[in-house]
Amino acid sequence: MYLNLLNIPSSFKSITAFRMLVIAIIYSITCISETRAQDVPDNFGSNFTFEVIGAGKKNMINEQVYVKVSDTAIYGIFDKLKPKAGDYFGSAMPKSPLMLGVKLNPALSKYFSAYVQSVSKHYQTFVIADSSDAILIAMGINRSNFKNYKYRVVENDSAELVPWSPIARLEQKYGAKQPYGFIGRFNAPGKRLMVEVADVNNYSIRDAVIFDWQVGFKPVIEQISVSTPKTYFNLAYHTLNKGYATRFDSKTGVPLDFKFPVDSVTNIGINLKKQVTLVQKVYLISNVNNKTDTSMLGFVDQYGYCRVSGNYFSQPGHYQIIIKKQEKYNVWDDALMLRIPFDVTEPDLLAKKISFKQLLPYMAGVTALLVAGIIVFRFYSKQKIKKAQRQQATVQLKLKTIRSQLNPHFMFNALSSIQNLMNKNELLEANHYMAKFAGLTRKALDTSEQEMISLEEELKIAEDYLQMEQLRFGFKFDISLDGKLNADNIEVPAMLLQPFIENAVKHGVALLEKDGSIGVTASQSEKNLVLTVADNGKGFNAPTEGQKGFGLKLSYERIDLINQLYGAGTAVLLVQSQNSGTQIQITLNNWI
Repeated sequence: MYLNLLNIPSSFKSITAFRMLVIAIIYSITCISETRAQDVPDNFGSNFTFEVIGAGKKNMINEQVYVKVSDTAIYGIFDKLKPKAGDYFGSAMPKSPLMLGVKLNPALSKYFSAYVQSVSKHYQTFVIADSSDAILIAMGINRSNFKNYKYRVVENDSAELVPWSPIARLEQKYGAKQPYGFIGRFNAPGKRLMVEVADVNNYSIRDAVIFDWQVGFKPVIEQISVSTPKTYFNLAYHTLNKGYATRFDSKTGVPLDFKFPVDSVTNIGINLKKQVTLVQKVYLISNVNNKTDTSMLGFVDQYGYCRVSGNYFSQPGHYQIIIKKQEKYNVWDDALMLRIPFDVTEPDLLAKKISFKQLLPYMAGVTALLVAGIIVFRFYSKQKIKKAQRQQATVQLKLKTIRSQLNPHFMFNALSSIQNLMNKNELLEANHYMAKFAGLTRKALDTSEQEMISLEEELKIAEDYLQMEQLRFGFKFDISLDGKLNADNIEVPAMLLQPFIENAVKHGVALLEKDGSIGVTASQSEKNLVLTVADNGKGFNAPTEGQKGFGLKLSYERIDLINQLYGAGTAVLLVQSQNSGTQIQITLNNWI
């Protein structure tokens, strides 16, 4: 992006601000015959100046311009609002009903400055470098309406020297045919006054003029920011500025040794102390290959900011950014200008020795090798992924097969228990058992297609089964859950505990009846889930591969498949059996 105001912001797109850019040109065209007759056209002359909105005959575009009227025939301003043949204007009207007129020292030059925004209005500034008087009148105020208007005077935008007061008086001087409102004669060397006039019944009818007796309009740096392709930083901070500048002028803040390699900086941003009554221009002087060139880049914006794009310093050389007050005729006075010099250096030694053309074949070769390597890598990666997916599918199929075998085994054991009760003619107990069995069967069927269920569901199935078997054998049981565990949100392989609980009933506590006891616990050890089934039966010797019961055999196979699916050591099965009881412990490592 170019200088911030090179892309003109909304304030400059409006007629209000655009007039400042063209005022110097329009001024020479629109000034009336009295001004053209002056020997020194750049001086204010023996005139009054009025703001007028006029449309040129050639384009009929409204533009806010200044018209000068001789101070011996001030009534001429009304004639100028009635364009005649040969005039520049096709139409003209006053900027406001007040028709404020300004008279300055006739010898004063370079008196135009910036417009200052005040809510919905904008006020013109006159720079009075020689500390002479300024006279302000209002031709739109007369005998019939002067009581409707008041004025005030504000110094340096901070102190109200004259609060809202009635118009000082009506006077009839300078060749006026009717009395007009005399606002006052003002002088405040080294200060700035805003004289504002408003209708007491309608504040929207108001206008003002700012008189600026300040001197020394040299721009003041507040900050210089540098943007690179990857970051941006305050140039004044040595720890951030990449060594682009090491010395600064202690009074002005101008870097004294600002330099950087070509193409390393995308733009330079400059924050200046806001000068509300000035329009400041930005120039760039470049010295590249012993050729000097000066470019006008744009304007400092209303916030005191400008930005110079790297497009303007894309070649090694010496450059200077110059910021100065806008003038009709430029005066290059160092006392009133800000100069920011910098050097753009050659790239580093390696880049200088090897050109892009020389690097191109090597870059092409490296690129080809990289592309070939990526293609080969992706091919083998896809094959590896497919193989892993096939293995995973096989393991899941095996798990599903084992699960489908466990369900009938569980049902067979339950039906056998019901048959025993019926053979003993214990019909009431058999009916209770059958009711529990029906509910348990429903749960088993509901989860038959699920490899994983919540820990809460797993423990509920275990509880229902133990309640059902308790009807037959009368043993006691307890199911406990570690308070740190959220059983709803932890998944485990479906019916993982069931075969071990069935063994605890059938081979552990069946013969003990009411003296039998079974405990099922779920606890947390670090990130591991520990599931335990314990009984107080007579115990057993660890079975060999050929001696394992059907349910226990399937459980061992299931543990192996879980390790294949989730990684070796995920599931660990530990069996401890003594004459005083048996404990089965399943640890699911890194499961929580």
